[in-house]
Amino acid sequence: ACEVPSTIFLKKLRPARFISGIAILWGIIATFTGLVQNYESLLACRLLLGLAEGPLFPCLIIYLTFFYTRKELAVRFGYVVLGGALSGAVGGLLAYAIGYLDGRHGFRAWRWLLLIEGPPSVALGGFGWFFLANSPESAWYLSPAQRELLVIRGSRDQHEASSPSANILHRSDVIAAIKDWKIWAFSVLNFLADIQIFTYAYFLPTIIKAINPAWSTVYVQALTVPCYVWSAMAYFAVAYTSDKLQHRAVFGILACLVSIIGHIMLIAGNNVAAQYVGCFFIASGIYIASGIAVVWMPSNLPRYGKRSTAVGMQLMIGTSAGIPAPYLYPTGDTPRYIMGHSVTIGLLTLCAVVNGVLWWSMVDTNKKRAAGKEDWKISGLTEEEIAGMGDRSPSGYW
Repeated sequence: ACEVPSTIFLKKLRPARFISGIAILWGIIATFTGLVQNYESLLACRLLLGLAEGPLFPCLIIYLTFFYTRKELAVRFGYVVLGGALSGAVGGLLAYAIGYLDGRHGFRAWRWLLLIEGPPSVALGGFGWFFLANSPESAWYLSPAQRELLVIRGSRDQHEASSPSANILHRSDVIAAIKDWKIWAFSVLNFLADIQIFTYAYFLPTIIKAINPAWSTVYVQALTVPCYVWSAMAYFAVAYTSDKLQHRAVFGILACLVSIIGHIMLIAGNNVAAQYVGCFFIASGIYIASGIAVVWMPSNLPRYGKRSTAVGMQLMIGTSAGIPAPYLYPTGDTPRYIMGHSVTIGLLTLCAVVNGVLWWSMVDTNKKRAAGKEDWKISGLTEEEIAGMGDRSPSGYW
Protein backbone atom coordinates (compact mmCIF):
# COMPACT_ATOMS: atom_id res chain seq x y z
CA ALA A 1 0.00 0.00 0.00
CA CYS A 2 3.00 2.32 0.30
CA GLU A 3 3.39 2.51 -3.51
CA VAL A 4 0.66 5.13 -3.99
CA PRO A 5 1.69 7.70 -1.35
CA SER A 6 5.37 7.34 -2.26
CA THR A 7 4.78 8.11 -5.95
CA ILE A 8 2.34 10.93 -5.23
CA PHE A 9 4.74 12.75 -2.91
CA LEU A 10 7.95 11.77 -4.72
CA LYS A 11 8.74 15.30 -5.85
CA LYS A 12 8.18 16.73 -2.38
CA LEU A 13 10.41 14.01 -0.91
CA ARG A 14 13.23 14.86 -3.36
CA PRO A 15 13.36 11.89 -5.77
CA ALA A 16 17.10 11.23 -5.70
CA ARG A 17 17.27 11.26 -1.92
CA PHE A 18 14.09 9.23 -1.44
CA ILE A 19 14.98 6.49 -3.94
CA SER A 20 18.52 6.26 -2.61
CA GLY A 21 17.24 6.39 0.96
CA ILE A 22 14.90 3.43 0.59
CA ALA A 23 17.71 1.44 -1.05
CA ILE A 24 19.92 2.19 1.96
CA LEU A 25 17.09 1.41 4.35
CA TRP A 26 16.37 -1.91 2.63
CA GLY A 27 20.02 -2.90 2.89
CA ILE A 28 20.18 -2.04 6.58
CA ILE A 29 16.97 -3.91 7.41
CA ALA A 30 18.05 -6.94 5.33
CA THR A 31 21.39 -7.06 7.12
CA PHE A 32 19.84 -6.91 10.58
CA THR A 33 17.20 -9.48 9.58
CA GLY A 34 20.08 -11.92 9.37
CA LEU A 35 20.77 -11.28 13.04
CA VAL A 36 17.29 -11.69 14.54
CA GLN A 37 16.87 -14.21 17.35
CA ASN A 38 13.12 -14.86 17.48
CA TYR A 39 10.06 -15.17 15.26
CA GLU A 40 8.54 -11.87 16.35
CA SER A 41 11.68 -9.95 15.35
CA LEU A 42 11.85 -11.81 12.05
CA LEU A 43 8.23 -10.93 11.27
CA ALA A 44 8.79 -7.28 12.16
CA CYS A 45 11.88 -7.09 9.94
CA ARG A 46 10.01 -8.74 7.07
CA LEU A 47 7.24 -6.15 7.30
CA LEU A 48 9.81 -3.35 7.35
CA LEU A 49 11.54 -4.88 4.32
CA GLY A 50 8.25 -4.74 2.44
CA LEU A 51 7.74 -1.10 3.40
CA ALA A 52 11.21 -0.25 2.10
CA GLU A 53 10.97 -2.36 -1.04
CA GLY A 54 7.43 -1.42 -2.13
CA PRO A 55 8.10 2.20 -3.22
CA LEU A 56 11.30 1.48 -5.16
CA PHE A 57 9.93 0.13 -8.44
CA PRO A 58 7.09 2.65 -8.96
CA CYS A 59 9.31 5.55 -7.92
CA LEU A 60 11.95 4.49 -10.45
CA ILE A 61 9.32 4.54 -13.19
CA ILE A 62 8.14 8.03 -12.23
CA TYR A 63 11.77 9.15 -11.99
CA LEU A 64 12.44 8.00 -15.55
CA THR A 65 9.48 10.03 -16.84
CA PHE A 66 11.20 13.19 -15.56
CA PHE A 67 14.10 12.72 -17.98
CA TYR A 68 12.86 10.74 -20.99
CA THR A 69 10.13 11.22 -23.57
CA ARG A 70 7.50 8.60 -24.26
CA LYS A 71 9.43 7.64 -27.40
CA GLU A 72 12.35 6.56 -25.21
CA LEU A 73 10.71 5.19 -22.09
CA ALA A 74 10.40 1.48 -22.94
CA VAL A 75 14.11 1.05 -23.65
CA ARG A 76 15.14 3.04 -20.57
CA PHE A 77 12.82 0.99 -18.43
CA GLY A 78 14.59 -2.01 -19.96
CA TYR A 79 17.59 -1.36 -17.74
CA VAL A 80 15.36 -1.86 -14.71
CA VAL A 81 14.09 -5.08 -16.32
CA LEU A 82 17.69 -6.12 -16.97
CA GLY A 83 18.41 -5.78 -13.27
CA GLY A 84 15.51 -8.09 -12.47
CA ALA A 85 16.60 -10.61 -15.10
CA LEU A 86 20.19 -10.62 -13.86
CA SER A 87 19.07 -11.09 -10.27
CA GLY A 88 16.99 -14.04 -11.41
CA ALA A 89 19.91 -15.45 -13.38
CA VAL A 90 22.46 -15.32 -10.57
CA GLY A 91 20.15 -15.42 -7.56
CA GLY A 92 19.63 -19.16 -7.60
CA LEU A 93 23.31 -19.91 -8.08
CA LEU A 94 24.24 -17.44 -5.34
CA ALA A 95 21.73 -18.99 -2.94
CA TYR A 96 23.09 -22.44 -3.70
CA ALA A 97 26.67 -21.31 -3.14
CA ILE A 98 25.74 -19.61 0.13
CA GLY A 99 24.20 -22.91 1.20
CA TYR A 100 27.75 -24.15 1.75
CA LEU A 101 28.13 -21.50 4.47
CA ASP A 102 25.38 -23.15 6.50
CA GLY A 103 26.61 -23.45 10.09
CA ARG A 104 29.69 -21.26 9.67
CA HIS A 105 30.23 -19.16 12.79
CA GLY A 106 26.91 -20.44 14.10
CA PHE A 107 24.85 -18.82 11.30
CA ARG A 108 22.37 -20.72 9.12
CA ALA A 109 22.53 -20.24 5.35
CA TRP A 110 19.50 -17.92 5.21
CA ARG A 111 21.23 -15.59 7.64
CA TRP A 112 24.36 -15.53 5.49
CA LEU A 113 22.20 -14.73 2.44
CA LEU A 114 20.80 -11.61 4.07
CA LEU A 115 24.11 -10.57 5.61
CA ILE A 116 25.79 -10.78 2.19
CA GLU A 117 23.02 -9.12 0.15
CA GLY A 118 22.34 -6.19 2.50
CA PRO A 119 25.61 -4.19 2.42
CA PRO A 120 25.81 -3.81 -1.41
CA SER A 121 22.35 -2.22 -1.37
CA VAL A 122 23.54 0.25 1.28
CA ALA A 123 26.62 1.09 -0.80
CA LEU A 124 24.63 1.58 -4.02
CA GLY A 125 22.07 3.71 -2.23
CA GLY A 126 24.87 5.83 -0.79
CA PHE A 127 26.24 6.37 -4.28
CA GLY A 128 22.82 7.47 -5.53
CA TRP A 129 22.36 9.81 -2.56
CA PHE A 130 25.27 11.96 -3.74
CA PHE A 131 25.17 11.55 -7.52
CA LEU A 132 21.52 11.27 -8.67
CA ALA A 133 19.69 14.44 -9.73
CA ASN A 134 16.20 15.31 -8.56
CA SER A 135 15.09 16.70 -11.93
CA PRO A 136 16.47 17.76 -15.31
CA GLU A 137 16.88 21.29 -13.96
CA SER A 138 19.17 20.04 -11.16
CA ALA A 139 21.18 17.52 -13.19
CA TRP A 140 24.65 18.69 -12.12
CA TYR A 141 26.37 16.35 -14.58
CA LEU A 142 24.84 18.19 -17.56
CA SER A 143 25.70 21.58 -18.99
CA PRO A 144 23.13 24.41 -18.71
CA ALA A 145 22.30 23.99 -22.40
CA GLN A 146 21.73 20.25 -21.96
CA ARG A 147 19.49 20.81 -18.95
CA GLU A 148 17.43 23.33 -20.90
CA LEU A 149 17.17 20.90 -23.80
CA LEU A 150 15.79 18.19 -21.50
CA VAL A 151 13.08 20.55 -20.27
CA ILE A 152 12.17 21.60 -23.82
CA ARG A 153 12.04 17.97 -24.97
CA GLY A 154 9.61 17.13 -22.19
CA SER A 155 7.32 20.02 -23.13
CA ARG A 156 7.38 19.17 -26.83
CA ASP A 157 6.76 15.49 -26.17
CA GLN A 158 3.29 16.26 -24.85
CA HIS A 159 1.85 19.76 -25.21
CA GLU A 160 -0.42 19.10 -22.24
CA ALA A 161 2.67 18.87 -20.03
CA SER A 162 4.06 22.25 -21.10
CA SER A 163 2.25 24.33 -18.48
CA PRO A 164 3.84 24.79 -15.03
CA SER A 165 0.62 23.54 -13.48
CA ALA A 166 1.02 20.12 -15.14
CA ASN A 167 4.19 19.41 -13.20
CA ILE A 168 2.77 20.23 -9.78
CA LEU A 169 0.80 17.86 -7.57
CA HIS A 170 -2.91 18.73 -7.56
CA ARG A 171 -5.58 17.00 -5.53
CA SER A 172 -7.91 17.07 -8.56
CA ASP A 173 -5.40 15.02 -10.57
CA VAL A 174 -5.20 12.38 -7.83
CA ILE A 175 -8.99 12.10 -7.80
CA ALA A 176 -9.08 11.97 -11.61
CA ALA A 177 -6.69 8.99 -11.54
CA ILE A 178 -8.85 7.10 -9.06
CA LYS A 179 -11.95 7.70 -11.22
CA ASP A 180 -10.34 6.71 -14.54
CA TRP A 181 -11.40 3.20 -15.59
CA LYS A 182 -8.37 2.84 -17.87
CA ILE A 183 -6.01 3.09 -14.91
CA TRP A 184 -7.91 0.34 -13.12
CA ALA A 185 -7.76 -1.73 -16.32
CA PHE A 186 -3.99 -1.24 -16.52
CA SER A 187 -3.73 -2.25 -12.87
CA VAL A 188 -5.67 -5.47 -13.51
CA LEU A 189 -3.56 -6.08 -16.61
CA ASN A 190 -0.40 -5.90 -14.54
CA PHE A 191 -1.81 -8.23 -11.90
CA LEU A 192 -2.61 -10.82 -14.58
CA ALA A 193 0.85 -10.49 -16.16
CA ASP A 194 2.76 -10.36 -12.87
CA ILE A 195 1.39 -13.72 -11.75
CA GLN A 196 3.67 -15.27 -14.35
CA ILE A 197 6.68 -13.20 -13.27
CA PHE A 198 6.33 -14.36 -9.66
CA THR A 199 5.68 -18.02 -10.47
CA TYR A 200 8.62 -18.04 -12.88
CA ALA A 201 10.90 -16.57 -10.22
CA TYR A 202 9.64 -18.95 -7.54
CA PHE A 203 9.34 -22.17 -9.50
CA LEU A 204 11.60 -22.16 -12.57
CA PRO A 205 14.25 -24.38 -10.89
CA THR A 206 11.47 -26.69 -9.68
CA ILE A 207 9.93 -26.90 -13.17
CA ILE A 208 13.30 -27.62 -14.79
CA LYS A 209 14.10 -30.23 -12.16
CA ALA A 210 10.77 -31.94 -12.96
CA ILE A 211 11.75 -32.12 -16.64
CA ASN A 212 14.62 -34.41 -15.71
CA PRO A 213 14.86 -35.42 -12.02
CA ALA A 214 18.34 -36.86 -12.67
CA TRP A 215 19.81 -33.38 -13.04
CA SER A 216 21.74 -32.11 -10.03
CA THR A 217 20.74 -28.96 -8.17
CA VAL A 218 23.75 -27.05 -9.48
CA TYR A 219 22.99 -28.12 -13.06
CA VAL A 220 19.35 -27.10 -12.69
CA GLN A 221 20.34 -23.68 -11.35
CA ALA A 222 22.75 -23.27 -14.26
CA LEU A 223 19.95 -24.08 -16.72
CA THR A 224 17.87 -21.18 -15.37
CA VAL A 225 20.54 -18.65 -16.38
CA PRO A 226 19.99 -18.84 -20.19
CA CYS A 227 16.24 -18.43 -19.65
CA TYR A 228 16.69 -15.16 -17.79
CA VAL A 229 19.30 -13.90 -20.25
CA TRP A 230 16.90 -14.65 -23.10
CA SER A 231 14.04 -12.86 -21.30
CA ALA A 232 16.14 -9.68 -21.02
CA MET A 233 17.19 -9.87 -24.68
CA ALA A 234 13.59 -10.38 -25.76
CA TYR A 235 12.41 -7.39 -23.73
CA PHE A 236 15.09 -5.07 -25.13
CA ALA A 237 14.32 -6.10 -28.72
CA VAL A 238 10.60 -5.47 -28.23
CA ALA A 239 11.14 -2.27 -26.22
CA TYR A 240 13.35 -0.81 -28.98
CA THR A 241 10.79 -1.71 -31.65
CA SER A 242 7.91 -0.44 -29.52
CA ASP A 243 9.61 2.91 -28.95
CA LYS A 244 10.40 3.27 -32.65
CA LEU A 245 6.87 2.42 -33.78
CA GLN A 246 5.22 4.14 -30.81
CA HIS A 247 2.91 1.20 -30.37
CA ARG A 248 2.45 -0.85 -27.20
CA ALA A 249 -0.68 -3.01 -27.24
CA VAL A 250 0.20 -5.48 -29.97
CA PHE A 251 3.49 -6.35 -28.25
CA GLY A 252 1.71 -6.98 -24.96
CA ILE A 253 -0.79 -9.28 -26.67
CA LEU A 254 1.90 -11.19 -28.57
CA ALA A 255 3.94 -11.59 -25.37
CA CYS A 256 0.94 -13.24 -23.68
CA LEU A 257 0.41 -15.58 -26.62
CA VAL A 258 4.07 -16.62 -26.81
CA SER A 259 4.16 -17.37 -23.08
CA ILE A 260 0.93 -19.38 -23.38
CA ILE A 261 2.64 -21.55 -26.00
CA GLY A 262 5.45 -22.18 -23.53
CA HIS A 263 3.05 -23.31 -20.80
CA ILE A 264 1.30 -25.63 -23.25
CA MET A 265 4.66 -27.14 -24.22
CA LEU A 266 5.43 -27.85 -20.55
CA ILE A 267 2.06 -29.54 -20.07
CA ALA A 268 2.06 -31.54 -23.29
CA GLY A 269 5.77 -32.00 -24.02
CA ASN A 270 6.96 -35.59 -24.35
CA ASN A 271 10.70 -35.03 -24.25
CA VAL A 272 13.22 -33.06 -22.28
CA ALA A 273 14.26 -30.74 -25.11
CA ALA A 274 10.72 -29.65 -25.97
CA GLN A 275 9.87 -28.89 -22.36
CA TYR A 276 13.07 -26.94 -21.77
CA VAL A 277 12.40 -24.93 -24.93
CA GLY A 278 8.98 -24.21 -23.44
CA CYS A 279 10.76 -22.42 -20.58
CA PHE A 280 12.29 -20.08 -23.18
CA PHE A 281 8.89 -19.40 -24.74
CA ILE A 282 7.61 -18.38 -21.31
CA ALA A 283 10.73 -16.27 -20.74
CA SER A 284 10.10 -14.45 -24.02
CA GLY A 285 6.94 -12.90 -22.65
CA ILE A 286 7.33 -12.58 -18.89
CA TYR A 287 8.80 -9.08 -18.82
CA ILE A 288 7.18 -7.82 -22.02
CA ALA A 289 3.58 -8.49 -20.98
CA SER A 290 4.05 -6.52 -17.77
CA GLY A 291 6.83 -4.10 -18.73
CA ILE A 292 5.18 -2.69 -21.83
CA ALA A 293 2.05 -1.90 -19.82
CA VAL A 294 4.15 -0.20 -17.15
CA VAL A 295 5.53 2.31 -19.70
CA TRP A 296 2.37 2.47 -21.84
CA MET A 297 0.19 4.06 -19.19
CA PRO A 298 2.43 6.80 -17.66
CA SER A 299 3.66 7.91 -21.07
CA ASN A 300 0.07 8.93 -21.87
CA LEU A 301 -0.54 10.85 -18.65
CA PRO A 302 1.08 14.29 -18.99
CA ARG A 303 0.02 15.68 -15.60
CA TYR A 304 2.29 14.69 -12.73
CA GLY A 305 -0.43 14.20 -10.13
CA LYS A 306 -2.45 11.79 -12.22
CA ARG A 307 0.63 9.99 -13.57
CA SER A 308 2.17 9.43 -10.16
CA THR A 309 -1.11 8.22 -8.65
CA ALA A 310 -1.74 5.90 -11.60
CA VAL A 311 1.72 4.30 -11.46
CA GLY A 312 1.37 3.74 -7.72
CA MET A 313 -2.03 2.08 -8.21
CA GLN A 314 -0.79 -0.01 -11.13
CA LEU A 315 2.24 -1.35 -9.29
CA MET A 316 0.45 -1.82 -5.97
CA ILE A 317 -2.22 -4.01 -7.56
CA GLY A 318 0.26 -5.66 -9.93
CA THR A 319 2.75 -6.74 -7.28
CA SER A 320 -0.05 -8.14 -5.12
CA ALA A 321 0.08 -11.03 -7.60
CA GLY A 322 2.92 -12.28 -5.43
CA ILE A 323 0.35 -13.30 -2.81
CA PRO A 324 -1.42 -16.12 -4.72
CA ALA A 325 1.58 -17.05 -6.92
CA PRO A 326 3.33 -19.40 -4.40
CA TYR A 327 0.25 -21.63 -4.21
CA LEU A 328 -0.10 -22.37 -7.92
CA TYR A 329 2.61 -25.03 -8.19
CA PRO A 330 2.22 -27.44 -5.23
CA THR A 331 4.77 -30.23 -4.91
CA GLY A 332 2.11 -32.88 -5.44
CA ASP A 333 1.50 -31.66 -9.02
CA THR A 334 4.96 -32.68 -10.23
CA PRO A 335 6.12 -33.29 -12.93
CA ARG A 336 3.68 -31.44 -15.24
CA TYR A 337 2.17 -28.97 -12.78
CA ILE A 338 -1.04 -28.89 -14.78
CA MET A 339 -2.93 -26.66 -12.35
CA GLY A 340 -0.23 -23.98 -12.23
CA HIS A 341 0.27 -23.86 -15.98
CA SER A 342 -3.47 -23.95 -16.69
CA VAL A 343 -4.26 -21.11 -14.29
CA THR A 344 -1.43 -19.05 -15.76
CA ILE A 345 -2.69 -19.72 -19.29
CA GLY A 346 -6.14 -18.50 -18.28
CA LEU A 347 -4.77 -15.35 -16.65
CA LEU A 348 -2.55 -14.57 -19.64
CA THR A 349 -5.55 -14.99 -21.93
CA LEU A 350 -7.43 -12.42 -19.84
CA CYS A 351 -4.33 -10.21 -19.93
CA ALA A 352 -4.34 -10.29 -23.74
CA VAL A 353 -8.06 -9.42 -23.74
CA VAL A 354 -7.52 -6.42 -21.43
CA ASN A 355 -4.69 -5.28 -23.71
CA GLY A 356 -7.07 -5.50 -26.65
CA VAL A 357 -9.84 -3.57 -24.87
CA LEU A 358 -7.46 -0.75 -23.93
CA TRP A 359 -6.07 -0.69 -27.47
CA TRP A 360 -9.55 -0.46 -29.00
CA SER A 361 -10.60 2.27 -26.56
CA MET A 362 -7.56 4.42 -27.30
CA VAL A 363 -7.84 3.99 -31.06
CA ASP A 364 -11.51 4.93 -30.87
CA THR A 365 -10.71 8.01 -28.76
CA ASN A 366 -7.96 9.08 -31.17
CA LYS A 367 -10.34 8.79 -34.14
CA LYS A 368 -12.96 10.91 -32.40
CA ARG A 369 -10.40 13.57 -31.53
CA ALA A 370 -8.99 13.62 -35.05
CA ALA A 371 -12.50 14.07 -36.43
CA GLY A 372 -13.16 16.94 -34.04
CA LYS A 373 -15.92 15.07 -32.20
CA GLU A 374 -14.49 16.01 -28.79
CA ASP A 375 -13.80 19.69 -29.53
CA TRP A 376 -16.91 20.63 -27.57
CA LYS A 377 -14.99 19.84 -24.41
CA ILE A 378 -12.70 22.84 -24.90
CA SER A 379 -15.26 25.32 -26.16
CA GLY A 380 -14.77 28.62 -24.35
CA LEU A 381 -11.70 27.44 -22.42
CA THR A 382 -8.39 29.27 -22.28
CA GLU A 383 -5.12 27.67 -23.38
CA GLU A 384 -4.16 27.16 -19.75
CA GLU A 385 -7.48 25.47 -18.95
CA ILE A 386 -7.13 23.20 -21.97
CA ALA A 387 -3.61 22.23 -20.89
CA GLY A 388 -5.01 21.54 -17.43
CA MET A 389 -7.23 18.81 -18.87
CA GLY A 390 -4.18 16.59 -19.38
CA ASP A 391 -4.99 13.32 -21.13
CA ARG A 392 -8.66 14.35 -21.39
CA SER A 393 -7.79 17.19 -23.75
CA PRO A 394 -8.92 16.68 -27.39
CA SER A 395 -5.53 18.01 -28.49
CA GLY A 396 -3.74 14.97 -27.06
CA TYR A 397 -3.56 11.48 -28.54
CA TRP A 398 -3.06 8.13 -26.83
